[in-house]
Amino acid sequence: MHFLDYIFLLRPTVLIPGWIFLLLGYYRAEGGIFRVTPLFVLGFVIYTMIMGAGYIVNQIADIETDRINNKLFILPRGLVSVKAAYVEVIILVAVAFALSFFFSSVYRVFLLLSFVLGLLYSVKPAKFKGRPFLDLVSNGVGYGFLGFAVGWLTIKDFSLNTFIYSIPYILAVGAVFVNATVLDIKGDKEAGEITTGVYLGERKALLLALVLVVGSLASSVVLSDFVCLPCAAIASIFFFWAYRIKNKTQKLSSSEEETSQSIKGERAVLISVRFSVPLLAIAVCVIYPWFFVLLLLVFFLSRFYYKKRFNFVYPSI
Repeated sequence: MHFLDYIFLLRPTVLIPGWIFLLLGYYRAEGGIFRVTPLFVLGFVIYTMIMGAGYIVNQIADIETDRINNKLFILPRGLVSVKAAYVEVIILVAVAFALSFFFSSVYRVFLLLSFVLGLLYSVKPAKFKGRPFLDLVSNGVGYGFLGFAVGWLTIKDFSLNTFIYSIPYILAVGAVFVNATVLDIKGDKEAGEITTGVYLGERKALLLALVLVVGSLASSVVLSDFVCLPCAAIASIFFFWAYRIKNKTQKLSSSEEETSQSIKGERAVLISVRFSVPLLAIAVCVIYPWFFVLLLLVFFLSRFYYKKRFNFVYPSI
């Protein structure tokens, strides 16, 4: 079980979005061919190490907050010491970059950018996750472009197309992220975090998210991206619904009506985030059925670990 503490310190369930965009970049670079090569598997493992190292640093930076909120458990409860966590980060990064010499120098540059952006997002004094628009750009670029590009670079050289074909995903990630910050406005204000949602306020943030998801849909059409297109189309409905309900709430005169509508608005925003995120995962599972097996493995192993170790049901559907 102690060995599993080090595995789950990588936060496997949170690795999933990174895997999705890596696979999408690889798929687009391959021109839509359903093929998985040994070199791709190596690239997948390398990127997993880099992402995992970044998530460990994030937990180290947030250890006191997580202890107060009784979250993530492993570091706050001392199951893995901070010193050991740093050692794990160093080993992961060192091994990842050693293995990366099977790929191009540009590939290593994107690995480095991914790791550095993860540090800037979590660690003071930069701590982009508490800064308006920098938090948004970090997520959109980090997943939608850098993750996509690393997948692309496992099979093909970097070109302007690498960025162009990532545009629908940059915008899609940005849209989901903005709505997620809307859900956390109250808690972020109390913690002194000025996120994009806090800075803009609910109405403007939801409008920005709607513009981004529609932009993702439009760019998918232009780029003939038939993976992102249906996902963005469905998500656009959820985002429009969330914006419309929240916008309507502010026009109500009765406080009772406003409270009722506000609850509906919160639910609509939550649905726009919770239902939109799995859409791309489903699309990737259609392209690569083995990915569905991996998702099931992560889900059930995580349930087993958190139940045995902490008597806690996680993740939940």
